This record gives sequence, C-alpha cells and structure tokens, in this order.
Amino acid sequence: MKKYFLFILAFNLCYCQKNMEKETGLQLLDSEVFEIVQNWSQAPDGYARSVFTKIPTSGLDKYPVAILLHGGGGRADSFINQFDYLDNHILVAPQGYMRSWNISKERSKAPDVEFIAEVISYLKKFNNVDTTNISIIGSSNGSALVNQLLIELDKDIFKKAVCRVSQLNTFQYRENIFWAQSDNNQFNVPSVPQQGRKILCLAGSNDKVAPYYGGQGVLEYVFLDAEYSAFIFAKAMGYTGEEIADNMAVEDPQNFFKYSYLDGQIIHYRLQGAGHGFGSMSTEANRIIKNFIENN
Repeated sequence: MKKYFLFILAFNLCYCQKNMEKETGLQLLDSEVFEIVQNWSQAPDGYARSVFTKIPTSGLDKYPVAILLHGGGGRADSFINQFDYLDNHILVAPQGYMRSWNISKERSKAPDVEFIAEVISYLKKFNNVDTTNISIIGSSNGSALVNQLLIELDKDIFKKAVCRVSQLNTFQYRENIFWAQSDNNQFNVPSVPQQGRKILCLAGSNDKVAPYYGGQGVLEYVFLDAEYSAFIFAKAMGYTGEEIADNMAVEDPQNFFKYSYLDGQIIHYRLQGAGHGFGSMSTEANRIIKNFIENN
C-alpha cells in the first residue's frame, strides 16, 4: 500500500507540474535523468552522458543548485543520495565516463570541463533554477575536476566550489602558473582563474591517497600541500597577505582546523587524524559544507 501511495504521489506531482507549465508557460526542471551527447577520441561517434537530478518539494519559485561530482569508480545515481542534507537545493549528479573524470592519468579522456559547462547551460533554461546561485561539490577525483573548473570556467557559470579530499596537483599548478587542458589532453595552456568565487576545501591530515602535506599519491599524481593549495586559490581570488601558519588555524569543532582567507571567501579545513574518506568526521564535514553553500 505504501509503495502504491508513493507512486500516486509522484504521479500527481509530475501531473501538477506539467499542468503548471501549460498554465503559466514556465519551463520547470523535474527530478529526472537527462543526457548530454559528446564525441571525443574514445567515443568518436558520440556518447550520451547521463545526468541525474533531484528537486526539492518545499514549493519555492526558484532553487539554488548543487552539482555533485563523484569520486573515481563512483556512480552518480547513488552518489546524489549522499547529499539529501542539502534539502533546499536542486541536486544534479553527472556521470563520469568510465566512472572517472579526466585529469590526465584517469582512464577517461572525455572533455569533462566542456561537459559540466554544457550541463550548467542546460540547467539555466529552467525557470525554477536560481541561475545566480550554482555550487559545484566534488569528492576525490571529482574534487580534482572542481579544481580544473575553477581554473578554466568563466566566473558567471558557477558561484561556489567545494573541494573535498583532493587538492591541486602538479598537472594543474606548477611553476607558479595554473594550467588548462589543451585539445590533445595535455595540461599546457597557462590560465588565470577568474576572481569572485567562494571556495571551501576540506582534507584529512592522514590521507594517503592525496597526501595532505603534498607529494606522490594515487596513480603517481604529485599533490601540493593541501593548505598551500587553498592559499594559492586565495591569492588567485585577490588575497595579498601571508599564508596562514598552522599554529594560527582556529580549531572549531574539535580536530577541525580552519584557515580562512578574504573574510571567509576562501576557507580550508584540516581534519586532524582523518583519512581520505573522513570516516566518523563525515557528519561534521557535511554540516560545514551545508553552512558554506547556504550562508555564503
């Protein structure tokens, strides 16, 4: 009976939305799966890339958007459910080709920066999308893609970024220069990130996949120190001061050490004792993420 009721409720919601579109002329994004078709070296004849969406039911005219980028091996259709705590956001989870995002050493060589730009362009067609309030949240390999989006995309495309457990690597930043990808999949085009974005970075001090203090990690990527990575983004956003020393970080709550630049525009958290997945510290990390994208 419960399943039957839920089906009827979902049907009625969809039916009401379609009626509203007819009556008002508004185009409304629904909880659904849509596709973006791209072609590249691994898919020369074209490949339909899936994007999953979940819409809040609170009845607002417009909702902010959180685009969710899974980690290596992830599935967008399940990853999206990890963010139900962002209950006033439209949740959008694109699927990475071969369950990965193209950051040099990954299996996928798909044009992922263009893919995410096309996803956002599609979302902006809908009247229930707040086009001025789009955030992108990435985890691990997805966080590496967030870094690349910050490097390459125009500031008007999205407003806030959350990088969870993957700081900049030396493909993306070296010789004091940010690097965009060229058409031949090399990171060899100098780039200057556009100012005006708000960025939150979280990393565990005991991370062995993307080592917190920098050095060689997964797939032989060479990572920058995680806090230094945030400092570099702060400088790109206009900060002119010194890097915050570890003994000046503010511990709140316990074992969460906060480094804040530009009055909170750029924030880094060192999760003392946490590994790559944050473990028992995940709930508090989620609270910090929610507060950042809802109140900044």
